[in-house]
Amino acid sequence: MRVISLGSGSSGNALLVEAGPNGRTKLLVDAGFTARILHERLRSAGISLSQIQGVLITHEHADHILGIPTLMKDYAIPVIADSRTLAAIGQSFTSGILHTEFGTPISLKPEPDIDAVDDLLNETSTHLVVGSRRVIGDIEVVSFAVSHDAVAPCGYLLSAGGCRVCIAIDSGEITSSMLEAMKYADLLVLESNHDRERLLRGPYPYALKQRILSPRGHLSNDQAAEAVLRTWRTDSVRWLWLSHLSRTNNTPRLAMDSMRRRIQETRANLAQIHISVLPPDIGGIWDSTKLWHVPSLWDMQV
Repeated sequence: MRVISLGSGSSGNALLVEAGPNGRTKLLVDAGFTARILHERLRSAGISLSQIQGVLITHEHADHILGIPTLMKDYAIPVIADSRTLAAIGQSFTSGILHTEFGTPISLKPEPDIDAVDDLLNETSTHLVVGSRRVIGDIEVVSFAVSHDAVAPCGYLLSAGGCRVCIAIDSGEITSSMLEAMKYADLLVLESNHDRERLLRGPYPYALKQRILSPRGHLSNDQAAEAVLRTWRTDSVRWLWLSHLSRTNNTPRLAMDSMRRRIQETRANLAQIHISVLPPDIGGIWDSTKLWHVPSLWDMQV
């Protein structure tokens, strides 16, 4: 399997996952950027949008779905999600109002791509009920429930060639289904959104702070560390990508230091987990075929 982060954070989220001989199965997890940005970032990785066979959607917020209309219209790429999420996506684009991770609406300019989104969803979407399983090409996809302020938020456990990638990037609390999926992951892509004290002291309005801290908000650095420790593996090595960092309420150094400190406090062996922080733009490549040959895949520095 090869996984490339195309961007992570409030400005947009998208991951490329490919598997099989010559990477013949290529999926996106979320499409929270314009099609132009997705095209540019994929091209830098040697991939074209026409090669993408589907987009798995975690939930309907703007930073996860922005590019969907153009991907469906111009490239006939199927959208794969729970039927409730698909309905919410259709309603958002039809109304021209998307909701951000901050809970605020944003208005889209009328475009042909948006006008036809309901028809496109009916024609190209695939229903994947939260908690169910499906094989897409060379990749087995398992959806699991998370806790976020969306209609049917989920994460994904993707398996191929004996490797497993777990993606859990928007949740206000650690759910049992999340822990069950995480414990199998060779690569874990996990939200580490904010430093709690920095958030409380920061400039956000009180209501927004409460929303982020709520069980349907976002995981803090400490919560991310708790999730990792509750699924700690002593029998193998794991790669961890800390994702969806707030630019206002967190920093890569804070997230990294918090994770490493919590692990050291339990006297767990830091050599068994290789941690990096995903940037807002393209960055982070994990290739199971190169793990033992590329030193950067083992680099724990920010």
